[in-house]
Amino acid sequence: MKKMMLSVAAGLFLLPGVGLADSLTPGSFSAAINVGESVTIHKALTVTEEAGSFAPVDVFFLADTTGSMGPQIAAVKTGAASIMTNTASLGDVHYAVGEYKDFGDVYVYHRNQDLTGNTAAVQTGINLWGASGGADIPEANLFALKEAADTTSWRTGSTRIMVWFGDAPGHDPSGVVTEASATAALVAKNIAVEALDVGDLDSTGQATRIAAATSGHYYSGIDVNNIVDTITAAITTIVDEYTTVALDLTEVPAGLTATAIPASYTGDWNRSVDRIFNFDVVITGDAEGTYDFNIYGLVDGSRVATELDHIDVGAPVPEPATMLLFGTGLSALAGVIRRKRNQK
Repeated sequence: MKKMMLSVAAGLFLLPGVGLADSLTPGSFSAAINVGESVTIHKALTVTEEAGSFAPVDVFFLADTTGSMGPQIAAVKTGAASIMTNTASLGDVHYAVGEYKDFGDVYVYHRNQDLTGNTAAVQTGINLWGASGGADIPEANLFALKEAADTTSWRTGSTRIMVWFGDAPGHDPSGVVTEASATAALVAKNIAVEALDVGDLDSTGQATRIAAATSGHYYSGIDVNNIVDTITAAITTIVDEYTTVALDLTEVPAGLTATAIPASYTGDWNRSVDRIFNFDVVITGDAEGTYDFNIYGLVDGSRVATELDHIDVGAPVPEPATMLLFGTGLSALAGVIRRKRNQK
């Protein structure tokens, strides 16, 4: 076995890749403290070559289905099963399907299928695509991106990927939606946009800017022969590359205060090798009670691992001064009792 190496970032270790799922250790922790006391839990988040089945990954297929998109739509319909098969191992993957045309067409934006793990339903949604409409060059891209961001049932803690492909830029404004408001909606939901240009999608620079602003990627020169492979690679790239590792303490209940040290790690990493990120979590008892809660490992804001904690918080220990006063009071009371007895 290769020797473990300490990385340049304190608390981060590199390990030989073993391809296991991400994990947070210890898997569970239990402690008893009093009000005002604290306990420190040493946690290690291992980010492996594969995220594993726990990590939720939400993928939205968004297509321009105007009249010029016939060949590309046909190619994705044929290759959809392959895309889903080849990305299924990236985690607990759910897919959604949507399309857009332009204002004045039968619809501007339509969601064919909300997020689901049922791949047959996803295929059915994609099969609803048909090339029609779009009389002028710009389409309703921006309107569709914002609608998809705002109305999709994204799962809590998921890695969110918008696979968007088209051959024309979007009207700006698109109805009441501008590039700025569409981008803001995507960023607010932590959605990475993978923009596939199958024609002139980026002729105004929209696709490049939106992809960059959402930590996604822009792909140029995509044709019917490589669109399926490019979509598969785009989804895989988002899961494989990461820049931030942290702990999610949001489920720590009232009655406890929890702090992670460090708050997060930031770098430029990928899943080519397993990495261990070390944290100390300091938990302080604020109120008496029994508390059970989860702490999650986060990779780029997405939950990839979980660990269960159990903390019992008892009554506060009296301060020494309080004990002294209590003892003094008892002594005084005893003196009174003795005097009363002597007077009898």
